[in-house]
Amino acid sequence: MNMDNRFLRLNLRISGSLQRVGYRHIVQDIARRHHVTGSIRNLEGYDVEVIAEGTVDDVTWFKNAIKIEDCPIFVESIEITEGRYTGEYSYFEVLRGSSDEELAERFDTAIGILSRMEKKQDTALGIHTESLGLQKETISLQNEAISLQKETLSLQNETISLQKETISLQNETLDEIKGTRQDLDKILSKELAEMREEVREIRSALIQIGVLHCAKS
Repeated sequence: MNMDNRFLRLNLRISGSLQRVGYRHIVQDIARRHHVTGSIRNLEGYDVEVIAEGTVDDVTWFKNAIKIEDCPIFVESIEITEGRYTGEYSYFEVLRGSSDEELAERFDTAIGILSRMEKKQDTALGIHTESLGLQKETISLQNEAISLQKETLSLQNETISLQKETISLQNETLDEIKGTRQDLDKILSKELAEMREEVREIRSALIQIGVLHCAKS
């Protein structure tokens, strides 16, 4: 037989911190959302009794879902007895006690709800505090990044300054080379002119003593 077509009935005796904390209504809501029918009632003392009927899958899921450990509700143990499925329930019912008992239950349920709200607020506050911490870390990282950018710009400016100095030195060197070449040209031209003058004087002297004859034009 297909598992989805099989039906199951469980009788559960649940122990723990359950009464006057809104546990019955939470169980009723879990049953409603998962198509489980039956009932829940407070027993004398501290335990709660649950009868659950539905498909095997739904009832099995329901059994696990009602094991709640969320302050002020705390399920310590569940005693389970499997019974014969009857289909007698059309919905999941909360069986109530006397009016005084139910009034006290409602007050305690309200206190339980407020307690859970306070816990959620504390959790939210903790998350908000963590978020602020992360924002501070992010701002710190941004400041470090800006500082690094400034250092990088400073290094770039220093590099540009060094490049300008290098270019200036290169220009000075070129100017010195040009000046040296001009001075050398002047010296060589002067020495060459003096040598030519000396050669003319020597030639004239040789002509005078008859060693050389004056060339006729």
